Amino acid sequence: MINPVLARELRERMRTGRAFVVIGVFLALLILTVFLVYQGRQSTGVIEFDLARQTQLGRDLYEWVLFVMLALVLFFVPGLTAGAIAGERERQTLLPLQVTLLRPRSILIGKVLAGMSFLVLLLVAAVPVTVVSYLLGGFRLIDGLKGLLAVVIVAILHTTMVASLSAFTRRVQTATLLAYGFTALLVLLGPLMYVTMGIADSSHGNDQANPPAVLVAVNPFSVVADITTGATSTGESNPLRAIRSGVAEAKANNNDSWFAWFPEDDIGARFRLVNDGPSGLPAWVVGLAGMTLLAGGMAALATRRLRTPAEVER
Repeated sequence: MINPVLARELRERMRTGRAFVVIGVFLALLILTVFLVYQGRQSTGVIEFDLARQTQLGRDLYEWVLFVMLALVLFFVPGLTAGAIAGERERQTLLPLQVTLLRPRSILIGKVLAGMSFLVLLLVAAVPVTVVSYLLGGFRLIDGLKGLLAVVIVAILHTTMVASLSAFTRRVQTATLLAYGFTALLVLLGPLMYVTMGIADSSHGNDQANPPAVLVAVNPFSVVADITTGATSTGESNPLRAIRSGVAEAKANNNDSWFAWFPEDDIGARFRLVNDGPSGLPAWVVGLAGMTLLAGGMAALATRRLRTPAEVER
């Protein structure tokens, strides 16, 4: 049986023209990305009747489209999901949901699935745009599917986080601002902490301790960049390749360890047994694990918040 909250949300979303406007803007920006990258490579003389250069263009187009797709998903999720529960509270319709036979977990899951169903529709609509880069060559079909799957998983986790935040606010406007602020922290906080700690560490001279590379691994862009490693290895620069190189360099500076700041005589040694060296945990596994723990913790707190109606809702 379909979740009743999900069924109602889907009817409300598709009943208005807002959904089609979002899909149109999403596809227009992806098509514009393909056009600009193609024109940029043409102006630099990259596009010629040469198989190697053509496959290079295909790789670059694919990674640019994937990067813009993820950026748009991270931008649209707060706007589409921030008011999921806060909107019910603002309209004073949350209390009737809480006193029904629906469990708090079912309410939250219904809101998350409603947001995800629309995002999946966006990603499915964007598949023809990615086919353009695949026809040019440069990456395998499995690499393309891995990249799209990574975006879907990141979108699920991000939607869960934003919907969970919505459970703690009373107004949609507040929830939206909080969601966009949280998204900015999710993307920027880790790299900023890594750079700040690196600057502070360099002021103490040359030593063996460097900022933990896990700070840059637990990031939506790091996850997608690392999981598409097989898609490209050479060619023109693009954002995903730059992110992938930065994460690899951060780990190399910590003796190929994600948790290099742990002392060698305690539990940190056990971490190093798992993640040291080229055969250790890849960045996308570390990133997804960190984001999953964060999303799970936030969902648990949101479920607890929905379990009992607040005083203002009674």
